[in-house]
Amino acid sequence: IKEEKPANMPQQTPIASLGSLASIHSGFPFRGKVEQDVAGDMRVLQIKDLRQVASLKAEDLTLIQSPPEHLTRPLAIGDVVLPALGEHNQAILFQLNTPTITNNHLLTLRVSSDKILPTYLCWALNQPAAQHALRSEARGSNMPRLTRRSLAELKIPLPPLTTQRKIIELQQLWEQEQQLT
Repeated sequence: IKEEKPANMPQQTPIASLGSLASIHSGFPFRGKVEQDVAGDMRVLQIKDLRQVASLKAEDLTLIQSPPEHLTRPLAIGDVVLPALGEHNQAILFQLNTPTITNNHLLTLRVSSDKILPTYLCWALNQPAAQHALRSEARGSNMPRLTRRSLAELKIPLPPLTTQRKIIELQQLWEQEQQLT
């Protein structure tokens, strides 16, 4: 006998672990402060740069000489960047067409599944429930730090792609309204 759900029962949104949806990478481990090099060929995205998310521009990022290729993973358009250090874990969607790396205080999430859009992943990570989960998973009392392992286990709601697109459209409209207001 096949059991059917009543028509008025809401369907549950599937949930997936972040590690099954995206690869997670740490940034480059600089030894000390990242210094500007006017002859450089690569930019560095740091936690301090995430404060200007609305107006993130390549020319505002620190210019450096590229570290050896085997030690770096340059950001790609559509990568989601998340602070691994501190209490503010606001994710951003990287959209610059400039060779850029992060320092090791940031984690890079690169979507590896066709079941999720990078823009939706960024939105989902910035929702109160996900932010609360990130704060509760951070380790350390003085300066909390997210680990790649705990981030990989984070559960992400996974509605259909059409619903993800609608959510992103609504978010963009809300942001436009905020700027106009």
